[in-house]
Amino acid sequence: MSSAAAEASGFIRRMVHIESGGWGDEASALRRIARESKLSFWTLNNIRIGRAKSVNADVRDRIRLAFIEHCRSEAARLLHDAETAAAKGNKNDVLEGIANQIRALAAELEAAKGEAKDEPARRP
Repeated sequence: MSSAAAEASGFIRRMVHIESGGWGDEASALRRIARESKLSFWTLNNIRIGRAKSVNADVRDRIRLAFIEHCRSEAARLLHDAETAAAKGNKNDVLEGIANQIRALAAELEAAKGEAKDEPARRP
């Protein structure tokens, strides 16, 4: 397996693990990820299980962007939960500190998303 295939497989496995509700939900999670990344279910599945011996740069970049976007949406969900808890009167310094860390993470993910989109253009 090439390094690009291994990298893409790792991203897919992590997204499936986060997205799935348990062991029986992996196929559904992979379908949702396929829809978000605009890649076919079978392409993602073959990469995930190691059947793909190589992955071209375009597919790897699309999977990386989907992973970054997936992490960004998770950070946004966590921030929303923290803000909701603060609005309900559960505001404290620890919760505010966590919310600030999530905001910083979201900013880093936005920067990474911009860099990942620009990266294919920089290739010769």
